[in-house]
Amino acid sequence: MTDKTLDESGSRRPEAAGWWTEPARAADRERMARLAGAPDAERIAAIRTARRRGTDYLLAQLRPDGCVGDPERGFEYYRAPWTFSLVGETEAAEAVCGFIRRNLLTPDGRIDGPLRKIRTDWSYRDATLIVGAQRVGAYDLSVGLFPELLRWQDPVSGAFANDREADGSMSDVMDIPYACGAGFAALAVGRIDVALRVAGFLRTIRAAQAPSEDPATGIPRTFHCFWSRARQRPMLPGDPGYGPHMTVENGADRMQRWTIGGIAAGFLARLVLATGDRAWLALARDYQAFSLAATPAQLRYPSACKSSWGSSLLYTLTGEPVYRDWTLRMGDWYVAHQDDDGAWRPWVETHANDRVWITLEFVMHLDTLLGALASRP
Repeated sequence: MTDKTLDESGSRRPEAAGWWTEPARAADRERMARLAGAPDAERIAAIRTARRRGTDYLLAQLRPDGCVGDPERGFEYYRAPWTFSLVGETEAAEAVCGFIRRNLLTPDGRIDGPLRKIRTDWSYRDATLIVGAQRVGAYDLSVGLFPELLRWQDPVSGAFANDREADGSMSDVMDIPYACGAGFAALAVGRIDVALRVAGFLRTIRAAQAPSEDPATGIPRTFHCFWSRARQRPMLPGDPGYGPHMTVENGADRMQRWTIGGIAAGFLARLVLATGDRAWLALARDYQAFSLAATPAQLRYPSACKSSWGSSLLYTLTGEPVYRDWTLRMGDWYVAHQDDDGAWRPWVETHANDRVWITLEFVMHLDTLLGALASRP
């Protein structure tokens, strides 16, 4: 999830305020505390209800032409085929694929054109679409798009360029979540070789962190989670193009990329399932440990969502109580922060579409979470 409270220079946008901070969400935290005291069966039932309510909200945003939300906002519905296919709404998933096919698919196998609009998160959006399209058999939007996605992979590190620049070139910066997004796409279409190179990047960037570990746990206090293609090292303060969003301070109470630990752990867990190679499990545990060691204040911010991705899949693999407990706690978190109409709100809301893209993501995470809990009754 992009930190939309920051502009391209890393400065705080003036309109960033409100929905997830005091006093607006104090009641939600109280609700979360009440849920945590309920029997597990009651908590799981509440999570199922939240998934259904979120799905119903999204179906209400599905237009007759197959777009979810306002198409003039750009390619913000890239996750819709994945989410709809997970929750059994195949018709909706196919409708969105049809809209994309008619309006954004170019003859040379790219997602582009006037309705794309957004240059940021370029490879991540394509990768996420590929996963959903593969799930519903829209192979022109999965297998067909994968060669273009692969063009964005850095031949040295194995990560993927984040953004398309104004001149059409690839950005210098890459990062953990967007590399993992492409890794999920590689697993979806059976390109284990590409996924292994993403895993190699996760190992490389973890090893490249400056010493800042807690001596008791070995977990970094600070993680420089962006990588420069030109320098082949993490982006650091003082580098051209560096912004504060490129570093996660695990003890800081602020909106930042809390996403990095959970999505890395989730991808690596899927890689273990795909290859049978449990050697990657240690690295998955390490990334999830970074997420679990973060300040409890991380749950004041919507970017904490991907932590449930990692814990859910690690629970599926290991059955360990620490992952089940966190998965349930994150389930309570989703339930407590859901609006009355079934949607969730992003950190910054400037348009109705902002509630669409975050709800698409949260419903996906809820489904993954419920599946993990069901995998070990």
